[in-house]
Amino acid sequence: MADIRRLIKDGLSKDGQILNLKAKFIREVGAKELAKCEELSNVRSMDLSQNDIGDEGVKAIAESPVFSNLRSINLKSNRIGDEGARALANSTTLINLRSLQLVVNDISEEGERALMNSVHLVNLTTLRFRV
Repeated sequence: MADIRRLIKDGLSKDGQILNLKAKFIREVGAKELAKCEELSNVRSMDLSQNDIGDEGVKAIAESPVFSNLRSINLKSNRIGDEGARALANSTTLINLRSLQLVVNDISEEGERALMNSVHLVNLTTLRFRV
């Protein structure tokens, strides 16, 4: 994985509201580092597709107060399973999330149900599991 700070610098929009790290292969460790980056607190839209962050990486994001302003996140192709889906569903941080993309992951019907029935993600208008 390349230096996460450099990736953020290259992928963050000038206004600090959009972060595009698609296919940067940050993996779980990179997702955990992102979750600690206070300079991302204004990010509204984040593309982390194709990064292999797994359940532990998505859990770090779901629990991070840094992402409390996040409205849209693309987590396509990240090896996220039911554990990661439950972490998202139980997140008290991502309550402003409106769009969640989870296509091409390892989420079963159980994980899908947890997300669809989440009492925290009440602002979601788009939730995608399949292409």
